[in-house]
Amino acid sequence: MKVKVKLYAAFREIVGAKEEDLDVPEGTTVNGLLDDYIRRFPALARYREHIILSVNKEYGPPAKVLREGDEVSFLPPVSGG
Repeated sequence: MKVKVKLYAAFREIVGAKEEDLDVPEGTTVNGLLDDYIRRFPALARYREHIILSVNKEYGPPAKVLREGDEVSFLPPVSGG
């Protein structure tokens, strides 16, 4: 099934793209997708605990199972004052 992955800030720089359309197996979770990205781009591992994940513009739990056409975003941690 196809999903779109949007990458921001350092994640975009590491991957070398602002978004990707990927074919993933049925049953893939958000966490599984993140694991795949870390395998492909090991520099992402240092951000693992801080990546904010969203699915279809809503914060998504890592265990959420993806569906055909979902849009997953890897967002940097937000800080403010």
